Amino acid sequence: MATTTIELLDAIHTHLADFELPDMWLLQVAASQLGPQVNVQLTNREAPEIADALLAWADTLDAVAVESWRVPSGESVHLSVTGQLPGGVSIKVYGFLPFRESGFGGDLEPNAITTIPLQTLRHLSAIVEVTV
Repeated sequence: MATTTIELLDAIHTHLADFELPDMWLLQVAASQLGPQVNVQLTNREAPEIADALLAWADTLDAVAVESWRVPSGESVHLSVTGQLPGGVSIKVYGFLPFRESGFGGDLEPNAITTIPLQTLRHLSAIVEVTV
């Protein structure tokens, strides 16, 4: 398993070369004592687009889990997919939405985290916003 920064960069480089994945806003690589980790922040800002992007990543990872987290300030909700790249490197891919009581994560208290089924992302990706 990759443990150095160079090995982590090589692992994500290989993964990005092997799969056509959505655009990233930020890529962070950490070879820390807590374990090697790759973090990807998506460019998307709308719930269906974030869900589509997370589903695209989930299809390329092993040991996938999905979470939603309302940040401590309460202003936004992060949706994330965690998993492993080939070779066992841990990765977290996430996007965030502004908090709305009637929106996704509206039931979460500030700093609350919940595991959600992958199927929830599929439903979220199918939502079409209706404007009147």
